[in-house]
Amino acid sequence: MKEIGESFKNARETIGISKDEVIKDLNITESQLDNLEDGNANAFKDVFFLKDLIRKYSRYLNLDEEENVDKFNDFIFSYTSRIPIEDILEQTREINILEGQKEENKIVSPYTYHKKKNNFKYTIIYILSALVIIALIVMIFKFIGNRNNEVIMNYIERRYML
Repeated sequence: MKEIGESFKNARETIGISKDEVIKDLNITESQLDNLEDGNANAFKDVFFLKDLIRKYSRYLNLDEEENVDKFNDFIFSYTSRIPIEDILEQTREINILEGQKEENKIVSPYTYHKKKNNFKYTIIYILSALVIIALIVMIFKFIGNRNNEVIMNYIERRYML
């Protein structure tokens, strides 16, 4: 990151642009410009903002934008890949303990983890559906049975003229 900052500072001084012009043109603060030219990436809270700023400043100074972004990506990769997995797991455990969650040794991807479904809710729906179907069947048979009784009674009345 220091290399990127030095190239920015050298290019700005070679062209003869003042810090005030850069601050005004890029709409950044003086401390952001100083930290960028010093290569102090830790002064920026947002990595994406810093990357965008590197892109804009490279374009502004007519430097190779992609080369500087690639250098920054390499810096970020080397910085983040130095964090041991044990430290990451320990931080995760501490967060879980602080949040009152039980500590688990198993790491689960959000893309493959499936929540347990609430089977009780579905069981009630199935039972109610079955009861409605049974009630409909009983009503149909009663209707058919009443219809048959009426037909038989009408037939008997006509046949024997009651």
